[in-house]
Amino acid sequence: MASSASSAAFAAVPTSDPADNQPITTRPRRKPTLADRIELLIDRTSSSLGPILITLAFILLSTTITCYFTVYIPFHYQWNEEEGFQGNAGYIMTMVWSLYLVWGIIANYYYTVTTSPGSVLDGLAAENEGTHFQDVLMEMESFTEFPPTCKRCHLPKPERTHHCSVCKKCILKYDHHCPWIHNCVGHFNHRYFLMFLTYLTTACVYFVYMGIGPFMLMVESEENPAMWPYRMPQGIVAFSEVLACAIGLAVGGMGCWHWYLTLTAQTTLEQYNNSYIKGICKKKGDRFSNMYDFGVVGNLLDFFNVGRRGPWYTAFLPLRIPPIGNGKRFEKSGRGYVLDFGPDDEDLV
Repeated sequence: MASSASSAAFAAVPTSDPADNQPITTRPRRKPTLADRIELLIDRTSSSLGPILITLAFILLSTTITCYFTVYIPFHYQWNEEEGFQGNAGYIMTMVWSLYLVWGIIANYYYTVTTSPGSVLDGLAAENEGTHFQDVLMEMESFTEFPPTCKRCHLPKPERTHHCSVCKKCILKYDHHCPWIHNCVGHFNHRYFLMFLTYLTTACVYFVYMGIGPFMLMVESEENPAMWPYRMPQGIVAFSEVLACAIGLAVGGMGCWHWYLTLTAQTTLEQYNNSYIKGICKKKGDRFSNMYDFGVVGNLLDFFNVGRRGPWYTAFLPLRIPPIGNGKRFEKSGRGYVLDFGPDDEDLV
């Protein structure tokens, strides 16, 4: 009887791929709670809104760019054919700088949306269409003695990998799921996401600065509409200026946060976990160290893949440059702190 009960207990844990017509056997699921249903609703809403938000972002971006080149640039600079290139240096430099920002925003946003953040099956599937649990397990065991397994998709979880409830799969070096890109931010597109935030914030600040003069002219022309010499409606100009202020503040704050994470070699999820562990370490009188932290310079070189893949200036160009490694294992600094939970900490695990 004991042997039979023991076999029944372990039969629920999958050890290999089931047949095509046989579902994966798992532990009995608990009854969904109200919180589970709310989480599911949020996940489905986030997934459904993705294409809508991308379209909205394209419309807003196109509107502000058009406003900038048809109102802001003509307000500050006019091309004078008699003065030649030297006399129009300000106009030329402004146009080059503006086009560089537009290129950086559009290119990095496109890369972030279209680049897969990376999943557990990536890389293996290209070599073998029949890649399943055992294939991933064998690869994981080559550098991990006891690889953890995801409780939702039942695949081995490499380090820094977490399951996305919206995408329904484990994402390599998972940071977060962003509905505005209809994608996760992970190992292979985190660089593009950070640079998109950086370019967009810089552009918003510059846009607001360049729009001060046109905005004042718009206020003065309310009594005399003839003072407004541009085809762009004043309402759209006002909307673009307010939009740039709002986006600059919101995206700027997010950009600063992700630059902090990059400089400290953390993801958003890891930062929350590390902060929690730091508190436990402090109570124990220990000091926590991030095992992936190689210092500010080392972290930047690794994140932007500078020095190995390309020269330093490639970090400032919106180019497709893949990160270091396959996202399944990472170099360690050798000074990471591994928390040893004692009997008194069991309630914290």
